[in-house]
Amino acid sequence: MQKTILWKDAWQAITHSLGRYIAIILLIALGTFAFTGLKMAGPDMRATGAEFFAKPKHNLADVTVTSNYGINSTDRLTIQNLPEVKEATFGYFQDVKIKNQPDTLRVFSQSDNLSSYELIKGHFPKNKTEIALSYLLQKKYRLGQNITFNKPGILKNKTYKIVGFVKASEFLDKNQIGQTNIGSGHLTGIAVANHNAFAAPVYQIARIIFKNTANLSPFGIAYRNRVYNDQTKLQTALNQNRADKYDKYRAMYQKQYRQAAAKQLLKRGIVVNPAQIKVPQNKLKIAYPNYVINSREESQGYASYRADSERVEVLANVFPVFLFAVAALVSLTTMMRFVEEERTNIGTLKALGYGNGAIAIKFLLYSTSAAILGVILGASLGYTFLPNLIIKAYLASSTLGTDYQLNFAWGPLLISLTIALLATTVVSMITLAQTLREQPSALLLPKPPKNGSRILLEYIPFLWKHMSFSAKVTARNIFRYKSRMLMTILGVAGCTGLLVMGFGIRDSLHGIGNIQYYEVQKNDVIALKNRHVNTTERQKLNKIFTSHDVTQTTAVQYQQLTKHLDSTGATENVMLIAPQSTKNFSKSINLQERQSKKKLVLSNNGVVISEKLATILHAHKGSTISLKNEHGKLLKFKVSGICEMYLGHYIFMSPAEYAKETGKKFTTNAYLVTMAKHSPGNISHISQKMIKTGAIETVVSTSSNRKLLSSFTGSLNEVILILILISGMLALVVIYNLTNINVAERIRELSTIKVLGFYDNETTMYIYRETIILSALGIIVGFGLGWWLHHFIITSLPPDVAMFDPNMYPLNFVFSALIPAIITAILAIVVHHKIKRINMLDALSSID
Repeated sequence: MQKTILWKDAWQAITHSLGRYIAIILLIALGTFAFTGLKMAGPDMRATGAEFFAKPKHNLADVTVTSNYGINSTDRLTIQNLPEVKEATFGYFQDVKIKNQPDTLRVFSQSDNLSSYELIKGHFPKNKTEIALSYLLQKKYRLGQNITFNKPGILKNKTYKIVGFVKASEFLDKNQIGQTNIGSGHLTGIAVANHNAFAAPVYQIARIIFKNTANLSPFGIAYRNRVYNDQTKLQTALNQNRADKYDKYRAMYQKQYRQAAAKQLLKRGIVVNPAQIKVPQNKLKIAYPNYVINSREESQGYASYRADSERVEVLANVFPVFLFAVAALVSLTTMMRFVEEERTNIGTLKALGYGNGAIAIKFLLYSTSAAILGVILGASLGYTFLPNLIIKAYLASSTLGTDYQLNFAWGPLLISLTIALLATTVVSMITLAQTLREQPSALLLPKPPKNGSRILLEYIPFLWKHMSFSAKVTARNIFRYKSRMLMTILGVAGCTGLLVMGFGIRDSLHGIGNIQYYEVQKNDVIALKNRHVNTTERQKLNKIFTSHDVTQTTAVQYQQLTKHLDSTGATENVMLIAPQSTKNFSKSINLQERQSKKKLVLSNNGVVISEKLATILHAHKGSTISLKNEHGKLLKFKVSGICEMYLGHYIFMSPAEYAKETGKKFTTNAYLVTMAKHSPGNISHISQKMIKTGAIETVVSTSSNRKLLSSFTGSLNEVILILILISGMLALVVIYNLTNINVAERIRELSTIKVLGFYDNETTMYIYRETIILSALGIIVGFGLGWWLHHFIITSLPPDVAMFDPNMYPLNFVFSALIPAIITAILAIVVHHKIKRINMLDALSSID
């Protein structure tokens, strides 16, 4: 019977203070929701990707090999006999432009074993006249439709019937397919044809899986490092075929030249043995064989997806920590207050002979149930709703689709439960233990008020004398309740700091595209020259460059270097640009320091590198960095300056510095071209005109890089919006709870001043003035905390290939202050109505 009364009393404690009980549940739930959701989103994304890439679904190749002379039988044997190679398949591809359409496709032969295609609609091609297009082109083309290619290349036919739509496992990004040397220079899709549809003496592509990558996470550092090491061995092995291949092709072209020359002489009546004809050197300019080995990381969609999953984890390691800290702090204060309120009941139970264990039932039930319910509520949404939102946001620009995994892990749940129990049950038990040490007679009396003491302001007569009575009372009350003062300041500061961080990240993402492509990188395209250009082709190109469509052209040496980072397992691509003339280079690319805006000059004693490259290489002015060229040769450069750049890694140098550091004579192989109109349509139109001249091999457009930058920032913006909403909800619960505690603790004081004749408005302001001041102080402290959080996140959040704007803007602080200020103002109305309903007689009744 006695236990029944205790349990009834325990349940009544919950129902009689339901607002406080729900507030604790919500605080714990918010922390658990953010922590579990952000912690699970990254692993869920990687698990989804891993399943998509592995057998039996797509069996995505570790690397692909292409060559400017194709993959011949010798190359195939080299690949297949390499000890590290587990499986290899060989296929064809051809870039084509659809007749009377702007679309440019890369047509692959079917790959059944490695990097397979997923059929979305229709069926796979069954003969040499059928083709399946990318499912992204479904709205433009239909099943049964015939399409014709302008120049089929190694394809046997010009016209093909569309029999299906497929999804390619090698292309994850909906917008970034790749570059080409036809059309506008930008691929708009992929297609799949039967092997019999191609007529070529050699294969164009090899797909390879290595032996030692099995059972490794495809997104892990270990996987990337193993692939890099095996890739290096494969590159070395294939490079041994280059000289022999060059000699064979040289001999073949010599033979073709001699036979053609002999036929021409025969037409003129001159009979000559082709072997006797000498081939002029200028008639035999052939490129040296080259092998390009690309890992999965070279696929923009794959690298972006991995980086996205890692960016979520950066947020997971910071945002929930502060969210939980604030929630735990306020929960701790609430539970301490609850125990203090129950002093009289504790004294009564002790006087009646109840043991400490029996008395603790109420507090155990109250705190533990609130913690468990909060964790259950937060986790149920954290394992489902939040990862679902985040993954959907990131998959919006990916071809992975909506078939993603939502997994469960005990770790985040147990950590959340531990923190929740520490902030509620453990704290209440420690406070209760201290209270139970007192005698029942002492517990049955109200706790004696703290001794009055002079505050700091009283020692400054000039200020103290000019303060009103209300201001003096407010100042004394603030310093009198120091623990509550600190809790309010820290609680509001935590919420404000999280809001500053959230709005700051949003600002850092917003507008960096405009800074990058209007202030820093002003050129619209990089046009790569053909190796052999005749006078007519050069004149056609110059006509475009001097037309009103083009405002600036800068001839440059352009090539791609690489840097492998053992710490991350990533191989970063670094664009080398050396202008023919440094005089007007700033009209194409504005080299300047980000903070000081100091202009940087390309000298003959060092190179200028982009800021993010300097960060990941830990380089500074005067450092020496080493990068590899396409043949694996290590080049060293001395850094003379670090320039502002938000996307991509760049190294800029003068012609003289290029010749000195590479040991090669400076020549130009590309143009930085700036258009009069920067619309994507106009850029595409001018790019097509340049390629049609025959002088340009391919065009790399900055509009595709703008899309890439948008993909980095767009989906992340949605995640940041969710975090801002969570922070706002936390601010609401925190300020409400702390205000409630303040009113409950001082109910007798408020009743006294009401009895003395204070009006309701004056009574409300008597206590709420403190809340306003402490909230304002909390907001100011939160500004500093948010500034630090933003700096930490913004330097850790971007992928290795990009950086975000680290500056903070005034409106960020305005919005971050406005949310807690509005919540404080709204809660003033709630407090006012609560104070109006105070029963003064009950509150002032003596319990002596």
